[in-house]
Amino acid sequence: MIYTDWIYWLFVLVAVVTYHIMPHRIRPWVLFAAGVTFYYYYAGSYLFLLLAEVIIAILIVKAAAKWSKRWIYPAAIIGVILVLGYFKYTNMLLDTLNDLFAFMQQPFFPKAEQIVLPLGISYFTFELIHYLVERKRGNLPDHRPEGLLSFIFFFPTMVAGPIKQFQVFYPQIKAKFHIDHILIGITRIGFGMFKKLVLAGTIDLLAQPVYSKAGIAGADTGTLWISLIAYTFVIYFDFSGYSDIAIGTARLFGIVIPENFRFPYLARSIAEFWNRWHISLGSWLTRYVYFPLGGSRVPAPRVYLNLMATMTVSGLWHGAAWNFVVWGMFHGVMLCIHRFHVKQIKPKIKPVPKWLKPGTTVIAILITFFGVTISRVFFILPIVDGWDLMLRLLGLR
Repeated sequence: MIYTDWIYWLFVLVAVVTYHIMPHRIRPWVLFAAGVTFYYYYAGSYLFLLLAEVIIAILIVKAAAKWSKRWIYPAAIIGVILVLGYFKYTNMLLDTLNDLFAFMQQPFFPKAEQIVLPLGISYFTFELIHYLVERKRGNLPDHRPEGLLSFIFFFPTMVAGPIKQFQVFYPQIKAKFHIDHILIGITRIGFGMFKKLVLAGTIDLLAQPVYSKAGIAGADTGTLWISLIAYTFVIYFDFSGYSDIAIGTARLFGIVIPENFRFPYLARSIAEFWNRWHISLGSWLTRYVYFPLGGSRVPAPRVYLNLMATMTVSGLWHGAAWNFVVWGMFHGVMLCIHRFHVKQIKPKIKPVPKWLKPGTTVIAILITFFGVTISRVFFILPIVDGWDLMLRLLGLR
């Protein structure tokens, strides 16, 4: 893991000190240089792929000032998506086609074994799409090219987010620094390390049975429930721990980046859960998938379709396998049920008496947690194995 590598923290120290002793006009270049160094050390020559995409984006922005924005920005966004698609989904597509042609003795399409997913390319792609869309809309502050370079190559968020917004990030480079940033940053890093190394690492011992088909076959229903619930907390402590480390490291530079988690397992509905879980991703999907599809401003059937489409994209983004698509659709169905309840059923029900509200709140939290937890079977396992685990958990097999 990157964060247990002493050289990483030495690198952070050097980058932070260099950043603060430099004049404000040089600081974007410091962030860019630090990001390039970080990415090349951990991902090698894939750095040049990311650099090429950003340089092309800068040239497109310049070209858009002379040519029509109507087509040049959409073309650039499609190009960025195609690059991600090639690296992340080519093997998934070829495997799917080979499964469809399974009646042949030899694979109909050779698997592209040489394609390796570049480190952090999903987050890189989403931030670059955000930049291009907001640039087209005219929502970004004036800046020089190094502004985009520092934003995209800000190393604390390159591996796994949180997903930033340029118009929030860039002005902070010129803001006055306060010592509170250092204190908050160190504290957040400490909390993050504790979550990842202690909590996630310890609880993971209980989660082992659900990680494999053999483990599932050798466990009883009670053990499987304990294991799946443990995994639900493992993924939370691991991911939120990383986010804490990223947020804390950014604070050392005097930069505040988005929060990613706000006690998601206390959510009272699946909609509230997605306002508390991986918040920066949910916000990105809302702005650039759900709203462009029409959001909730369209007739009810379209709203449900928009929810399903958005969560399917979320699932596909999380992993290049069909079980992630099913996981995303599972959440889409839960969001549709929640919306139907809020819009069609709840208005017809009498308000709950005040003395019953604490109890109903607890029940709502438990129902939401159950839905989120049972959906994890498709996040961990292939579809067939995940379905088998779900049946086992529900006592149907």
